[in-house]
Amino acid sequence: MSAPVRPVVVLLVDNRTRDLAVASLLAHHLRQLGVEPQLQPLEAYQGVLAAYRPAMVVTNHLTASHLVRWSHRLHALGVLVGVLPNEGISYDPDDLRFMAGRYHNHAHIDHFFTWNEPHRHALQEAGFTSGTQIHVVGVPRFDFYFPPWSRLFAPTQRPAVPTARRRVLCCTNFVFAKFRDLPRVEGEKFLQVWRRVPKYQRADPWQLVEINHRARQQSLAFFEALLAAPDLEVLLRPHPLEDASFFRRWADRLPAELRSRLQFDSASNITKLILECDVEVSCETCTTAMESWIAGKPTVELTFERHPAYFHPEIGALNHLCGAPAEVVATVRQALAAPPASAIQALRAAHLHTWCNTPAGDSAERIAKIIAAAVARPAGTFAGLTLTDHRRALKLKALNTLGLPYHYDPVLPLKRMLLPKRYAAKQSTLAKTITPADVSEFLQRLQAVTAGQVARQRTRAPHGGLHSDTRG
Repeated sequence: MSAPVRPVVVLLVDNRTRDLAVASLLAHHLRQLGVEPQLQPLEAYQGVLAAYRPAMVVTNHLTASHLVRWSHRLHALGVLVGVLPNEGISYDPDDLRFMAGRYHNHAHIDHFFTWNEPHRHALQEAGFTSGTQIHVVGVPRFDFYFPPWSRLFAPTQRPAVPTARRRVLCCTNFVFAKFRDLPRVEGEKFLQVWRRVPKYQRADPWQLVEINHRARQQSLAFFEALLAAPDLEVLLRPHPLEDASFFRRWADRLPAELRSRLQFDSASNITKLILECDVEVSCETCTTAMESWIAGKPTVELTFERHPAYFHPEIGALNHLCGAPAEVVATVRQALAAPPASAIQALRAAHLHTWCNTPAGDSAERIAKIIAAAVARPAGTFAGLTLTDHRRALKLKALNTLGLPYHYDPVLPLKRMLLPKRYAAKQSTLAKTITPADVSEFLQRLQAVTAGQVARQRTRAPHGGLHSDTRG
């Protein structure tokens, strides 16, 4: 008797640095539940249908019009549609309503996995009241701050230094700034989405680009002050969607002594960097500060123009604020000197409860269980697949066999060399794309963590003590 066919779930991954870890963890849990996961870049969304005939496709958003049309085609083929946002917090009511899909609620969504109750309420107000199951599941990537998954990013041994410097992790968040330097058409394509938000209809959204561009320039003075402090070393981490080359050019201009105290990391998972640092510095409101609370790290928040799109005072009050480069070293030392007061810790816990559903390390597993239950039904017939669908499937599998993503373009380097600005966006998209090797490597690392956890459990004596492994 042949084994039952495992239902296939396709997980579309938008950004290797930000999203691969949690997609891999979700895939790991799905396999444990008898579901076959397939991880593909978001750009491969059209190729996955005939390639895998999935029971469900999970993506991070369905706001673009072409993805809305695609969601209805999935529904017509009998494929369930899931949405798991990779950015799930909007404090401003207008932004929250927009993120909830007020302007895109004609997409077909069977399961929406939201981080928090405010987002769930906004989704319901936006029209997702029937046909869509909304699940409040917290933030799955925060699972990596809890064992056993935190072992995947165990702090590494630091190189020997002449003095015991404290490591300052500086997380930048100037995603809009790059559009000031790109061709105007790229910024217009990006900002046309924001123009649908009522508050930006009353003002030119290009102001957001200009403000972010100025703040990025101002941040350099803060970083240089930290580098000049003999008791500190700086690890600079740009946001995955930023133009990291801006900071590389700045670093190249630094005096040798300051440059020797700077590390630059735009590729490692942010969880790893937070777990390895002594203090985290964010640029106005940033999710990395909340992650650092979970990890038990002191937090400093740099302030610039305090525009409401970038700075939220209620969050800033839970960090050490600093608005002047001349004061940043003293502020960092103050944050390192003592833990936050119990009142601040209580407010942080309340904030994490409201906006992150109180992280506990089990969010991805909860999502996997919901998906596994949903796909335990007869699959779609796929009778509506076309020759184009099959051609795209062949392209996807052929390129994957070569270790390449679906949208690989062999002549892109030449195009980029001849017309650098015109093809900057495509190069950026390809740079953030997962490859089959990325997926395989991360799944193997998760499997190793699981194997290690089982081995540790087997060393425990019947009375609950430990034989040889005392790490717990």
